[in-house]
Amino acid sequence: MHVEKRTLPGIGVCQRFTTASGQQAGLIAHPNGRRDLVIYHPNDPDTALYTLSLGRTEAQVLSGLLEAVVTVEHLVDLERQVPGLAVVRIAVALGAPGDGRAWRDVDLAGQALSLLAVIRNGETITAPGDDFVVIAGDEVVVAGSEAAVTAAARAIG
Repeated sequence: MHVEKRTLPGIGVCQRFTTASGQQAGLIAHPNGRRDLVIYHPNDPDTALYTLSLGRTEAQVLSGLLEAVVTVEHLVDLERQVPGLAVVRIAVALGAPGDGRAWRDVDLAGQALSLLAVIRNGETITAPGDDFVVIAGDEVVVAGSEAAVTAAARAIG
């Protein structure tokens, strides 16, 4: 997908794109943090058919939702392509051995396991570091062998 970026004097920055189906849309970033998602008229690419205005927090939540969906779809494809790889979401249980501990301190020694993301309060945190503290209510997304993801489920689930 081709993205065209333009400065709109006195307004902000517009990143305009065309979808695979030919629909034109754009995202206008205003200096105050507001974002406008604009859908353009199919017969007149200079006319906005619809504009969805989002505040800073709303834009961040939408971004997180889109990122999570794309990440999960990508991981499912990856799991199909790599024999022996399991990608799972595990809910961190209250009082589990890993609850309230940094990921590096969760007892997973010797396991070939990668922490890909953590979903906390509806927000997706991608590629958290080993110092990330997992807490009850989090959902962790991990990838590894079946044995490794089973060990992770025992440690935090």
